Amino acid sequence: MKNLLLVLILILSACSQPADLSLYEANLEIVKKSISCYETPSDFETFKSLTHKDIKHQSPMYGQGLVDYDQVLGQAKFYMEGFTNVSFENPIWLPGVNDSTLIPDGSVRVYGTWKGESVETGNPFSVDSYHYFNVKDGLVNVSGDYFDATGMVLAVSDTTQNK
Repeated sequence: MKNLLLVLILILSACSQPADLSLYEANLEIVKKSISCYETPSDFETFKSLTHKDIKHQSPMYGQGLVDYDQVLGQAKFYMEGFTNVSFENPIWLPGVNDSTLIPDGSVRVYGTWKGESVETGNPFSVDSYHYFNVKDGLVNVSGDYFDATGMVLAVSDTTQNK
């Protein structure tokens, strides 16, 4: 019985192979470059060049939902022109997985903290975030942002006094 259990364990462990992360690693470089476009100094043109024309993006802005290419570029301009000293800190990069098989599918996920300040008021912000990205033909074609965008904008407004 012991031998049978040992053989079964050996067979099962031999069948499991490490996941191929080569697509994830290639896409990770594209996504890192895209994310870095928001950091100071921002780079709208590079961001635009990394964004697929058919992108579907889950906006963090209240009531926006899924947005298209023009709206993605509009939101990028809003953040890039409205904030300075922006940094993305403590990123935790993870491979995305197929929802059914749970096998890495080349997509990229990241948790991190955005920090910076408003150009208009000088008020600082710090907001924890989660982002996901799919890449097609070297361009981000599906993405989503999850953070308190409304709270961030309110935190840096003229009416908010940081104590």
